[in-house]
This record gives sequence, structure tokens and C-alpha cells, in this order.
Amino acid sequence: MDHLDHADHSYRLLCPNERYEKEKDGKVITISGRIHHIMNSSYFISEAEEEKCDPNLHSLLCKNRKESSEVYATYRCCACGQKLLGETYYVCSYCDLNYHNECVESPSVFHSSDHPKHPLQLVSIPGMFFFEHDKRCFSCRHRHCELFYYCSICDFSLHPVCARSPTSLTVDSPKRHKHTLHYFPRNSGLVCDVCALVDGSDYSYVCLLCDFFVHKRCLDLPYVIKVSRHDHRLAFTPTLPYKEPTKTTDCGVCHATINENYGGYSCTREGCVYALHSRCAMQSDVCDRKELEGEPEEVYEDTKMFEEKGDGVIQHRSHPLHLLRLENISHHESKPCQACRLPSNYCGHGHGDVYRCLQCDDFILHKSCAYLPRVVQFMLHVHPLTLELSYTTTGFRCVKCHRYSSGFAFVCHLRGWCEYYWVVDTLCASICEPFHHHSHSHPLFVTCGEHETKTCSICQSSEEQPLNCVKCYFVLCFRCATLPHKARYEHDEHLLTFSYQEDASDELYGCEICEEDINPKNGLYVCNECGVTLHIECLLGRDPYVTPGSYWTGVLFNTHSTRPICKTCKRRCPYKIKINSSSTGGPYCSVDCLETDHRVGRGFFI
Repeated sequence: MDHLDHADHSYRLLCPNERYEKEKDGKVITISGRIHHIMNSSYFISEAEEEKCDPNLHSLLCKNRKESSEVYATYRCCACGQKLLGETYYVCSYCDLNYHNECVESPSVFHSSDHPKHPLQLVSIPGMFFFEHDKRCFSCRHRHCELFYYCSICDFSLHPVCARSPTSLTVDSPKRHKHTLHYFPRNSGLVCDVCALVDGSDYSYVCLLCDFFVHKRCLDLPYVIKVSRHDHRLAFTPTLPYKEPTKTTDCGVCHATINENYGGYSCTREGCVYALHSRCAMQSDVCDRKELEGEPEEVYEDTKMFEEKGDGVIQHRSHPLHLLRLENISHHESKPCQACRLPSNYCGHGHGDVYRCLQCDDFILHKSCAYLPRVVQFMLHVHPLTLELSYTTTGFRCVKCHRYSSGFAFVCHLRGWCEYYWVVDTLCASICEPFHHHSHSHPLFVTCGEHETKTCSICQSSEEQPLNCVKCYFVLCFRCATLPHKARYEHDEHLLTFSYQEDASDELYGCEICEEDINPKNGLYVCNECGVTLHIECLLGRDPYVTPGSYWTGVLFNTHSTRPICKTCKRRCPYKIKINSSSTGGPYCSVDCLETDHRVGRGFFI
């Protein structure tokens, strides 16, 4: 491995941005269709060279991690895009950016034991975020950012930090294999005995005494894990324990058949048949990769949100001053549920059973919403989500269906990105696998990996990780999956049913409200008795989970015969509500129009 020449007092270290400026007019190389600049210069300059530089010098300050604030844990190196995990790191006083020591002190050419055949060239692509790059580091498997080492002959790349931490040539891992394993630094077409895949993008270890082959990144997989898709813990097994010859075991994530001759994860509970491919189990939305062998299982105690006070009477945490009584509500009453914000008489969500406050007639909870637990494990997030009641005053946008709501929310409380991003409404949080939807005859699953998209068969929107059928091509986004099965139209005595006609002819229906055509392939609400048909938005509104209330003085019923003109889209507000803003006025026909005119941060404020 190259020895890096550290600068003494007669030299000054260069900030990666400053170093790039010296090379931006030099040689370039195309990687994954993008132009990268070859960094041939040194990472430091002498005092003589410094006199010729711009007077606005990039001064690098070395900081100690322990002396930095708590937010340090969320910092990323602005050169390679990876987290700052070392004891010290550099901060450029001119750019106000943070860097790994290794990314600053990176020679232009590096000889790595991970890739002994050819030297690696340092390359840079300015302005590239780590989640945008197509290339991944062969060592840690994370995406590259602006700066990395590259071999154009072998299409091999490493982060500067990973290049400074060479791979061990031999490994003893008795739990994985009984013999010493030897590093095999060459792409091969062999099947990994742990993940059952042929992966030319990963180097491997082999046993010289027997037929055992394992990818480098599969070598340290945990043995006992907890996944988001299953209630029990899973344990790694070299071969699946299910031996029935007439049955095959499908992976609980991708739903492809698991080869029982290779490793995988299976449920530790006796009699529970559930298994995952090793790679599927390690997806970031499935498992946090923590080793749980020997660790006690998590127990969520006291997860109920209410106390029983008598026969059909409870005291709910969302309404602590008064008691709630269970009753069967009239199908003509349409007061909103405080949790999901759907009208109380919508079928398919509570079946008419609600809890009503004995003193506040307007406070209603669907029975199913009152029974929501305090903590849930959502199928697409590795951390538990906690039920929060405060969003009834501020509002939020669900990360899965993208609808705004003023009801209850399930939130991840892990500090950082999770806390900001993972806010899910109660309807989406209740979806689990297998999901049975009345518009499709087969059960639905989420088989997409994180950030993978498919087009919803109903609304035609492209969504990340939607529900899909493993037997046919049907795809259902969370927005359509949570639409009420039956809903009431004020001018019809019957309940209208949500309908989706995949094989519909070219015949179009007419909407009773807007009088425009409805394509049944995009879903509609229909009265099976009277033949009345309506667009989904015409019946439910664009923001069905946002309702007028005592806290939301800016959200008003839009019931006048003369509809106001929306300040943003300049059309008459056609939906059930209109929104006024204390800062920008209004009216607005939807929260999207409000946000377009008045940008806000997390949630929205009226």
C-alpha cells in the first residue's frame, strides 16, 4: 500500500474543492456516462506555490470528533459522501464543508491490496450527490459521491477511506466456515454459498480445502436479525430447514423461490414457515443489520391508547377529559373520525361502530381507530413507529400516500432523517402483507427494493415500493389502496362503491358532479342501485383527510352555491373545503395550491 506523504510546516493541505480547481481543465474520463476529472496534482502545495494562489485561501482546520456537537453524528464528508466516523476530520473555513482526513490526504495514484493488478486513479465529479451516482465502492458497497479511486481497465472503484483500510488476505470465521478463507481479488462466475447469487461487482473469499465460496460483503452478515416484514426474529441457516419435497419456500420480500442448498434467513419460532434470501433480508428497509444473537427480544409494553371504564365505555389518550361510549352510528351521519379523518359512516373502516364522546358530540373515533396501538412495526421501515396525536393541530403529509392529513400520525423518533421523513397516516400504517384489495382477486405484496418504482394500475402514478401482485402485472399504490371501499354521496340514498375495471371497454362514464367523462380504468365511485358515477376527487375531494375544526381556523367548508376562485390555480374551488392563510390570504382549493403559493417546511400551517 502507498505511504501517504504528510505535509510538514512548509506545506499546506489543499481543500478538495481547491484541488479540483487546479485540475478542472485537465484530463477527463467517462464513467457511467458522466465526465469525471482525473486528479493528477498533489493534495498539498509548497510555500512558493502558495504565493501564486488566490488570496482567499481555503484554510483546513482539523477538528476532534469528541469536541464537536451532537449533530456531528449526522455529518457526511462532502468529498466522498460517507459519514464522518473517524476521531478527527477537516473543516474548510472558506467552503464551510467537512471532509475525511483520508479524502483530503489522498494521493493521485494509489496501489491497493484490494486490487493488486492495477493502480487506482483518483477522479472527481463536482456537484454529484452520493445518492445520484451509479457506481458503488467495491469494499463498503455504498454509492460514490464527488471523489473516489477508479480502475478503468477493471471498472473497479473504492472510497478513499476504504482504500486506506485494506482487505485482510486471510480470514478465520468459525461460525461462517470451519476452515481459513483466502481473499480472491478477481471477478468470478461462482455462486456465493451465503447469498446464492453470482455477483461480479463484489470480490470474494474462498476455502482452499473444500468447495466454499463467499462474497466479501456476505462474510460478516449477522446471524440473528429482526426484519420489518415479520413479527418474529430470523436466524441465518446454511440450508433451509424445510424439507417437504412437494413444497418450495418463497422469499418473504421478493417472493421468488429460495434455493434450499444455499444460505438464507428463516424464522426462529417452531412451526412458523417464513424465510428470506440473504440479500433481501439486508435491504435497508427490511433490516438494520444489527446482530441480535444473545440479545433479549424487544417487548412493547402498555401499547394500548385507552383504558376500559365499563361496558362499551373507554377513556382515550386523545380525549383525556371525557369518556367515550361505543355506539352504532347512523348511516346519514358523516362527522369525521379524529384519527383517520374519514367520515364516520364510510363502510370498510369501522363498519358503523364508533366511539363518541359523552359530552362533546363532535368527537368521534372509529372503533378500529380507537384500538390503534401506541407502537407499530410498519412493513417498510426498520424502526418502530409511535402514534402521535399532536398532528391534529399542525397537519402533516404521509410519506407513503402523499396525502395531507389533520388526523393521528405514526412517526419514527430516531433522530435525524427518520424523524423528519417517516410520518405515516393511520390508514397506510395499517397495511400489511398479504394485502387483500376488493378490486383484485390475488393477494398483494411489496416486492420492490427501496427507491424502486412501479406505475400504479389505477391512478397511473409512478410510486416507490407500491403493492403489487406476484401472479400478474397489477400494481396498487398506497394512495389508491387506502381509498374507502364505500362512501356516501349526499344526493344518493345508497352507498357508492369504489370500482376499478381493468378490462373495461372504451366506453366512458359521466361524472354526476363535474359532468366530465370518467375512464373506469382509472377508478371511480358508482351506485349499483341508481347507476350514479363520480370521479374519486369529485366525491372525496383532493384533501379528504383535512377537515374543518376548532384548531384549523383556515380550513372552511366550501358549501356556498357560488364557489370562490383559487388564488393559485385560478379556477373555482370545486371541493368540499377551501383554505385561507393568515399570511398569504386565499382562498385555496387544496393544500397543494396553498404550498405552491406559500412554501413551508415540515407539515403545513394555516
